[in-house]
Amino acid sequence: MSSVEIKSTDKVWYITGASKGMGLIFVKKLLEYGFKVVGTSRDKQQLIDAVGSVGNSENFLAVKVELANEASVKASFEEVLSKFGRIDVVVNNAGYAVAGAVEENSDEEIRKNFDINVFGVFNVLRYVTPILRNQGSGHVFNISSVASMLGFPGFGVYNATKFALDGLTEAYALEVKPFGINVTGINPGYFKTEFLTSGSYQKTEKRIDSYAHVHGVVDTHANDINGNQRGDCAKLLDILIRAYEEKDNTTNHIFVGPDGYPLIRAKLDKYTADLDKWEKYATKTDRDDYVEPPAQQQH
Repeated sequence: MSSVEIKSTDKVWYITGASKGMGLIFVKKLLEYGFKVVGTSRDKQQLIDAVGSVGNSENFLAVKVELANEASVKASFEEVLSKFGRIDVVVNNAGYAVAGAVEENSDEEIRKNFDINVFGVFNVLRYVTPILRNQGSGHVFNISSVASMLGFPGFGVYNATKFALDGLTEAYALEVKPFGINVTGINPGYFKTEFLTSGSYQKTEKRIDSYAHVHGVVDTHANDINGNQRGDCAKLLDILIRAYEEKDNTTNHIFVGPDGYPLIRAKLDKYTADLDKWEKYATKTDRDDYVEPPAQQQH
């Protein structure tokens, strides 16, 4: 059972990257709770097989989607509306990591990672927003990471995609708030999935001997952290359900997992220290002839 009170299961959830990892766990648990669920994957049959018997109901729709292809994303929403008539919750979950030092990352690796982690989200938002706007309701969750605020050696590309996703989330939330659409970034720490040993964790092909200290971090994730992540994805899903049920439109980001909190607080302290150190110099950069414009009179 869910650890949060579910007021109604008559809602339609749309989840990208649903054939494995966190997305698959979300789909299966939501179906067990009784929600209507749309799962997307590049391989529709793989998704159906992974969901298993819990997906053998009218509440589940598997859709083949290429997130980097606008036409594919648009067609998926048309299919959803044809079956369920509405969409209530969108979870932009699909994503993967390219691991390696920045000097080692190829242009192709970087661009492909951005195609899924960032531009794929843009495609989803571009085509789901008119649906939610016309409904006058909906909640979008963008699955980010604590890596959206903390740079880790060996994960520059992944960091860059998640920093970008958080900025997108904040701007989009302000744009659609007047339409009754709530938007929340979800920033998990380490949650147990096969992410670190599946195709979702890709080590860059090129390795430069000088970066042995970086390779150690990359390999530790695959060899030691994998399988020992402390987070339970089912409990993470309950956080999403709670935020949706509360109609929360005030929270930009929910950091999930006790491992992330001390790291984020330390980063915030570092921001404050940097501001305090440089403020007296960095705020003296106006043009000598600059004149502050008069405040607009309120009508």
